[in-house]
Amino acid sequence: MKPIYVMHENPEWVVPLHQAFAELGVNANEWFVDTGAVALDQVPADAVYYNRMSASSHTRGHRFAPELTRMALTWLEQHHRTVVNGTDALYLEVCKVSQYAALERAGIRTPKTRAVVGEANLVAAAQDFDQWPLILKPNRGGKGLGVHKFDTLAALAAHLGSNSDEQPLDGIWLLQQYIEAAEPFITRCEYVGGEFIYAVDVSTEQGFELCPADVCSIGDSFCPVGEQPQNKFRINHGFAAEPIIKKHLQFLADSGIDVAGIEVIRAKDGTLYSYDVNTNTNYNSQAESEGGVALTGMMAIAKHLTQLAQQ
Repeated sequence: MKPIYVMHENPEWVVPLHQAFAELGVNANEWFVDTGAVALDQVPADAVYYNRMSASSHTRGHRFAPELTRMALTWLEQHHRTVVNGTDALYLEVCKVSQYAALERAGIRTPKTRAVVGEANLVAAAQDFDQWPLILKPNRGGKGLGVHKFDTLAALAAHLGSNSDEQPLDGIWLLQQYIEAAEPFITRCEYVGGEFIYAVDVSTEQGFELCPADVCSIGDSFCPVGEQPQNKFRINHGFAAEPIIKKHLQFLADSGIDVAGIEVIRAKDGTLYSYDVNTNTNYNSQAESEGGVALTGMMAIAKHLTQLAQQ
């Protein structure tokens, strides 16, 4: 069996994955990717490498972790190592504009979106975009940070200049059509190894910071979602019958993505919009337990990686 390396920059997020490996009697190594060197002049070990780099790494002080990860993945792929969520997946993880383009190519509807560089250009761009209400969000953000809804141009203009801590990391702002949901939640579809695992409904009644990781739900510094009076994640068993699942699976296969959570929202007219692809996906164990899922997300990943290591 080949060694397994989990590439990441947040130890808290891999704790439940190690627990799943332990249940399988498998040991997995960690490759903490923050700063360091990539030995491009050497041959990497013959192993299975699972990339869990997140677009939100900069919020944990790991500003250049995605860049280092890209170098490492390029090196691994050059030597034909087994990589789960390689450079193509990382490319989409850190660029929502690229996500939307790839989703649209796959015949999957996304909200109308306009990209803007330069905060001074936002008001004029929003006026021309003329989609009200609209969502303002960073192209490279993570965890829903910096996502705001505005009903009027005046409200958007008043907000600008007061959000110095929410500047997009790559300088690209997104103006996006606000989809009025039929119900106050979004649905996150989880996929591992070319299979649909389950869908989970996530309440949006308290904002857009929707990371499902267990550590986030208790409001620690790794993912400050904040304490909730009740779990806002609930397994949606009926969603498995939705035709969008098949389209998502084809999109993931075409995009070279093995593990992902894709967020969708159902408009009042019944139309489904896909608007976020999370290649560093996390799971909420309470929702999994209460929903009686046959296979948890982390166990699905652990089994997938173990099978690859045994080949």
